[in-house]
Amino acid sequence: MAITKMMHMKASSKTRIDIHLEHSINYILQPKKLGEANLAGGINCLPEMAYRQMKATKQMFGKTGGRQGYHFVISLKPGEGTPEIMYDIAMRFAEEAFAGEYEAVVAVHTDREHLHAHIIINSVNMVTGYKFQCRDGDWKYKFQPITNKLCEEYGLHITPAEYSKEPKNMARPQWEREQAFSKWIKQDVLFCAISAENMEHFIFLLEKLGFEVKQGKHIAVKVPGMKRFKRLDTISEDLSRESLEAMFRYGDASLASPINRTVSLLPVRKAVLTPYQRKCYARMYRLRMAEKKRFTYKSAYLYEQIRKMHELQEEYLVVVKYDVKSYGDLFRLKLRLQQVDEELCKAQKEMYRDRALQKRYCKTAQDLEFFEASEADYRERLDQIKLQKKDNRKKLKEVERCLERDGSLLEAELEMRIPVDDMVDLVDVEKDEVPGNPYRVQEDVVDEKLITEPFVEAITDAIFEDEIIAEVEEVVETAAADVGSEPEIVVVDDEIIGKAELDETENVVPNLENDEIHKSGDTMKLPSDKTEYMRMDIAEKVRCYPFDDKGTDAAFEMIQAYFEKIGMDTSFHSVYEESKLLTDYYEKQKAEEFIGERAERVIETMKLFGINSSRITEYSADVLSEVFGFGDMEYFAGIKLFNNVIDRLGVDIDLQRRYEVFDRIYEEGMREKKFEQSRNSR
Repeated sequence: MAITKMMHMKASSKTRIDIHLEHSINYILQPKKLGEANLAGGINCLPEMAYRQMKATKQMFGKTGGRQGYHFVISLKPGEGTPEIMYDIAMRFAEEAFAGEYEAVVAVHTDREHLHAHIIINSVNMVTGYKFQCRDGDWKYKFQPITNKLCEEYGLHITPAEYSKEPKNMARPQWEREQAFSKWIKQDVLFCAISAENMEHFIFLLEKLGFEVKQGKHIAVKVPGMKRFKRLDTISEDLSRESLEAMFRYGDASLASPINRTVSLLPVRKAVLTPYQRKCYARMYRLRMAEKKRFTYKSAYLYEQIRKMHELQEEYLVVVKYDVKSYGDLFRLKLRLQQVDEELCKAQKEMYRDRALQKRYCKTAQDLEFFEASEADYRERLDQIKLQKKDNRKKLKEVERCLERDGSLLEAELEMRIPVDDMVDLVDVEKDEVPGNPYRVQEDVVDEKLITEPFVEAITDAIFEDEIIAEVEEVVETAAADVGSEPEIVVVDDEIIGKAELDETENVVPNLENDEIHKSGDTMKLPSDKTEYMRMDIAEKVRCYPFDDKGTDAAFEMIQAYFEKIGMDTSFHSVYEESKLLTDYYEKQKAEEFIGERAERVIETMKLFGINSSRITEYSADVLSEVFGFGDMEYFAGIKLFNNVIDRLGVDIDLQRRYEVFDRIYEEGMREKKFEQSRNSR
């Protein structure tokens, strides 16, 4: 059956950027491939000069980077057609599919048992200068139907696109979205693995979160919005079956905490909201609830919606700022913003036209000098119009998204999945408990005569372990109860004002300009100029913010206050991205410092005990457990510490042997920790 394949040629990172395009053209024009039929032709170019002409088109439009071209192959059923028929189908396909606006080379190959034609097109449109856009679904709804129509004219077998298997390749936006999901999947899988007792419990927790799980030699998962299953061990080596088993065995469930991907809700006095504003706020509230009640609402199912959380924040602020009280108000706001956009575009075009006329009227050197002197003023006025247009279009986009959500089936489904009645403060909502293992085998009553001493010890350890977990849970619940509620804000004259400001109490936002951080003998301050701030690298920025004193929880408020002070963009997206970048770097830096300090203490202890580092594997587990002190560390932090010590000492141990030695030490440390806790609880 006639089938069409499509491929793209990316830019080469070696030698010439377009070398793949040249090699592809040379390949399809090989005489041994063309055979005696020798059928090759070009559209808008000559086959022997196609590469040079395509290259010239790219240079003319300044589009020499990125994808260089696209390669299509049309194949017939073995024994069907003639080279001439194949050539006619390929040429007509190229003309119809690309509207005669792209340079294309066509060649029929007769070196296989089935006839097939190659078509290579330039990635740049020779008429408009735009890049060729290959969208998801084009094969099924555009290219294969053209092949089918042409083959039917000659009575050849076809592959109906509507009944064919979906192509494996996906559009770039879909690919980027699934790549972003990989990080989220890793976080949720680690949370489930540390919380699980065994593999069956682990799979059960994944399914409770909303994952579709596929098991075999490897474990793969998928959530709604993803096109393909994702293998866990390709996301991270920490998620291989061996690593997962280690987490089931050594992971401390009391330390497991899920990662929140949505940002904290803007605190608001909900009594002053109109019904429509309340509806917009409820959209954000649902997603925060989904993270509080992960297993109840299957939070993995909501990845796509959670990804758009910052968009919801921006939409809500627009609705409040313009006092939108109904769907009609929102639609009228859209028309008003569109009118403003048209007026700004008109003003911009008039400035371009007037400037061009001024230049045309320059007849003398004095006229040209006056024209050049007015350039700065012209650029300043033009930049103001561009900024206004950019800000207006941003608001227009937010309004259009809001209108789209009001008629979205996905939003309606979300409302059914997570109904919202009274929107209580989220700090008062208790988080989901991790579901227990439904596959745990109930222990049978054991005959007293069969109870041996090791068996008694095992039961005693289990009892003490349950008591310890209960104590840890009680401490966590007490700490959670002590968390204060978020400050409220109210809406006054189209502005969101904090309750603290209304009460004229002391401003809690720190004066960042006066905050100083002493590091390595240096005193660093936040610059008063935004240009100077943009030149700073991440490490310098982190040293300027008082994270050591205020903590990373206050990062968003601190950065927002500073951005407002120096005149930078204070939109939610800009502040959130900056705060996330800096806090991630700070926390990673602190973790590395902690591991480094512990490693130094371990090495000092080894010297004190007289341990020979080159023979470390020969020492007993109880001695090394005393040296490393893993009792208060989580498994993965422990392995990082162990590797850091080994690397600093320069001990030659292969990776597999390192894990074996570490497991022996860590297991001994956990056993000693349990014994110590059980003794203290008596």
